[in-house]
Amino acid sequence: MAWEIQGTHTHMHVCKYKYTYTHAHKGQTRINTDMYTHAETHISTHTALRVGHQLPSDRSLSVNFISLFLPGRAPTLWHGPEQTPGQSWALSSPTACSALFCLAELGDGEKTRLGPQLQHGLKRPHQGCGSSPRQKHCRKQQLELTRKYLQLLRTSAQRHCGDGVPKPGQTFGAHQPYVPPILQWSRATAPLDPREGAVLGDPKTEDSTDMSLQDLFNFKASKGPRVTVLLGKAGMGKSTLARRLCQKWAEGQLDHFQALFLFEFRQLNLITRFLTLPQLLFDLYLSPEAGPEVVFQYLKENASRVLLIFDGLDEAIYPCSSKDTLGPNGSGPALTLFSALCRGTLLPGCWVMVTSRPGKLPACLPTEAATVHMWGFDGLRVEEYVSRFFSEQPAQEVALAELQGNGHLQSLCAVPALCQVTCLCLRHLLSGNAPGQSAALLPTVTQLYMQMVLTLSPPGSLPAKSLLGLGEVALRGLEVGKVIFYAGDIPPAIMAFGATHSMLTSFCIHTDSGHQEIGYAFAHLTLQEFCAALHLMASPSVDKDILTSHVTLNSHWVLRTRTRLNLSDHLPTFLAGLASLTCRPFLRHLAQRNEAWVGARQAAVLQVLRKLATRKLTGPKVVELCHYVAETQESELASLTAQSLPYQLPFHNFPLTYRDLSALTSILEHRADPIHLDFEGCPLEPHCPEALAGCGQVETLSFKSRKCGDAFAEALSRSLPTMGNLKILG
Repeated sequence: MAWEIQGTHTHMHVCKYKYTYTHAHKGQTRINTDMYTHAETHISTHTALRVGHQLPSDRSLSVNFISLFLPGRAPTLWHGPEQTPGQSWALSSPTACSALFCLAELGDGEKTRLGPQLQHGLKRPHQGCGSSPRQKHCRKQQLELTRKYLQLLRTSAQRHCGDGVPKPGQTFGAHQPYVPPILQWSRATAPLDPREGAVLGDPKTEDSTDMSLQDLFNFKASKGPRVTVLLGKAGMGKSTLARRLCQKWAEGQLDHFQALFLFEFRQLNLITRFLTLPQLLFDLYLSPEAGPEVVFQYLKENASRVLLIFDGLDEAIYPCSSKDTLGPNGSGPALTLFSALCRGTLLPGCWVMVTSRPGKLPACLPTEAATVHMWGFDGLRVEEYVSRFFSEQPAQEVALAELQGNGHLQSLCAVPALCQVTCLCLRHLLSGNAPGQSAALLPTVTQLYMQMVLTLSPPGSLPAKSLLGLGEVALRGLEVGKVIFYAGDIPPAIMAFGATHSMLTSFCIHTDSGHQEIGYAFAHLTLQEFCAALHLMASPSVDKDILTSHVTLNSHWVLRTRTRLNLSDHLPTFLAGLASLTCRPFLRHLAQRNEAWVGARQAAVLQVLRKLATRKLTGPKVVELCHYVAETQESELASLTAQSLPYQLPFHNFPLTYRDLSALTSILEHRADPIHLDFEGCPLEPHCPEALAGCGQVETLSFKSRKCGDAFAEALSRSLPTMGNLKILG
């Protein structure tokens, strides 16, 4: 007895298979195949067809299968044990995962017997589309699906990253001018771990302070991982640059790339299920309107023209191991997919850019990754930003005059995020103060943020209850590692307050179940830390022991895990700043308590700082302590800190900015004895030597194993004549 079952097997590479099923005398199952034409959609690993009892022996049927095969490979055919009518008939494919069947009559012209039988395990060579009208039409349909998706990607990028559109992470959610920060290449072939001297020892450094967006990618790179790591401290504009790249690509400027995907680790942290690469691209970013497997195959075949940007690697909770492996069709956590993309085991040939704060980076990054340091603004960039912010001429002249007359304010504006907040506050202050007085109201980072809150509050009143409530949400989030909140996490009144005053932003996030929900976040992580500091300092529900436990010197060499969240880099800085006498009236109003109550809490913070000042500290913690002490504006504490520093003060293998050296020199001004500053293997911001101008305490200055470039040399040459007691330059 023999039945013929002829089938249409569809897959991306435009082939139609016909099958002949023969029930022989001894029950053997044989499947004959040949390639004929095409169809298009889904996939099958193991498909089974029931053969009905009532079928006559001369009846021919068509079975339409939908499945996906690897390029250039025919299906692997399988025949099971003896089959009888009513039992299963099966086909196995290397890449299949589901099956769809429908029965239909074949045309008379398609009922011919097919070619020679394939033995079990053999694969017929891949055949192209050919040149028949049907095959050309199929190929045209596939290209049209891909073209529509690539255009959809650009449209989505324009909507989410274009100018004038509020975005997560953009302070106040309003349109702001964009000035490119200083970017500096640093290439190395060692692991990206500053403690081991990698990236920092003696790499090839190009003094490229005017890099274009195209310069971030070396399009002449050989095959293999093409990974760029963008390192910058908080507020330097890493997330802004990532979105700027997305925007410029949507406008057609990065024309090398046909597809660009932008992910944030703070959102990927919310996904706990395992993902395949198509799920990452299509479920969590943007899904094609039709034919996802056709689109994904196109991306694989054109991987060299695909760019994936991952923002905030330092916020990734689950560190991956350098031993993690993932096959081309494997699934895993989002961070494992990221690792496989970087190492070229997924989507080989694609480009990956990742942003992070400096510190210990996961070992999953390839050793050949290129590193770019983001340094923020120099003086010319600060002036350009202020000029663009104050577009009207009278206000522009006044703002520039305020800035140029206050060196400390210029130091704050070296950080792009602080420059933006400064301009916002100046716009509010200039109308009510005499020339030259507005800048004096912004002496520290903490008071800059405090002035920002007053600027955003209703005129003549500070909503203390709402601000403390927002601070409680912020602190609770930092304690559990949460930077994205859902509506249920924030009381409605607090939500309304934060949204009204642009402290909270909202955006769509993809949940673990595959659905979309509205998420909320503070406009910047530093704003979340500032609000948390307000709650700790002014809330009666927080005792002094809890308050002082947050005044610590953080380590930057620890990866984030569920037990080690490390989200509070600037929280101690804000607590130190709120301990300033200048902040006492603000805190009294916020806490609705008397001066003695507020003064006791400020004194508790200062006492912890005095203890830290007398300890023997490493270079990174010395710099961090200098920032804390400068925020307090306490000259006695500054003197204690300065005198406790050793004569030979080493700084080895960690990045230093203009603001870092500015904080250091502000403390050294309170030191009577000379000091020797030794910088070895430290990436240095090109114009940071300007912060040393006028520092008379430095007797010996040494820079070792560092190619700093012309901009650094010029800045140093301007500062050296002002350092009156300098005897040795190494």
